[in-house]
Amino acid sequence: MKIHNVMEEAVADLLDRQWENLTVSCHCDECKTDVMALSLNRLKPHYVRQQKGSALAKADLLTGQARATILTAIVESAKVVSAYPHHHDRREK
Repeated sequence: MKIHNVMEEAVADLLDRQWENLTVSCHCDECKTDVMALSLNRLKPHYVRQQKGSALAKADLLTGQARATILTAIVESAKVVSAYPHHHDRREK
């Protein structure tokens, strides 16, 4: 049986749409992945095991309130990642 967290898809979609609009110190893929991971840790997961459940959960995550909650988590996470990036400065190599 395959289990899937549809919150990952919702966060990834909204993050992709808003990434260039976020005020972050770095727009590299590593920082983007850190923002996503931190955002997911701030949000309640929505696990499903079937296509039908996935469609219903996705519909719930498309409401205005749910999108606002996800975007808030993304913005807060971007602030943390900007203040404390975990990647190395590539210029140092």
